[in-house]
Amino acid sequence: MAGAGILKRQGRKTPPVSTALSRGLRLLSVFAEAPVWMSNSDIVERTHLPAATVARLTKSLALMGLLHYSASRRRFRLAPGVVRLGYGARSEAQIVELTRPYLQEIADNFRVHTALAVIDGTDALHLEVCHSSATLVTLRLEAGSRIPLAASPIGHALISCLEETQLRHLMAALERHHGGDWSHLAQHVEQGLSEIEEQGFALSLGNWHEDVHGVAVPLRPSGQLNAMSIACGAPRAHTPPSRLRELGQELVHLSAALSTRAQNTQFHQHAV
Repeated sequence: MAGAGILKRQGRKTPPVSTALSRGLRLLSVFAEAPVWMSNSDIVERTHLPAATVARLTKSLALMGLLHYSASRRRFRLAPGVVRLGYGARSEAQIVELTRPYLQEIADNFRVHTALAVIDGTDALHLEVCHSSATLVTLRLEAGSRIPLAASPIGHALISCLEETQLRHLMAALERHHGGDWSHLAQHVEQGLSEIEEQGFALSLGNWHEDVHGVAVPLRPSGQLNAMSIACGAPRAHTPPSRLRELGQELVHLSAALSTRAQNTQFHQHAV
């Protein structure tokens, strides 16, 4: 499940932040502690951005459905598009809270690293990570860590959640990203997808990192959430293939139980 940088953290340069994006998010954030309706001049006063910039941003955000403009009031307020963004983040936070104790239990029982991940571009982004409290030997990954989709079981499990159109777009993106390495990596993806179809989980016996064994399953809590995956990994010496397959079956059962619990929780919340 893991890869380069798993035994030792690799430093990354922080990419530059888009100025336009930063200003747009800064503008939206002022509505959190402000009157419901605000004019451009109100926003200028609170953000200290140039008036022309604020006028341009509010127009763009209104066109995107993130702000609503009232011609009679000549003011803006947050639009439903922002609520949808917030609901998506809230849903992910809820599933993290739901899965955390189970991930920790498996990590302790099997003495492995466990993780919950989503797709982020061509990587698997870890939303939550649990390490075994029963051993000091673990993988150096934390929440926020990224590993390649194409080279890891956690990535293969995420890919298996996608619908046909999403899958086609992602495969094209992976091919562009990996270039000459794609033909080799594509075989690993196909193998992982076949394993998930046949047994419910994908394995890695040193495919991504020779010293690491891993196993992962897809998690489909709701059609409203992004593709998710639960995975476990550990140094090869601690997880022989037989143990890894036992762990895979455990994850299959956990995924089914979590999917049911997540859906029941959401239905209850919608009914309230």
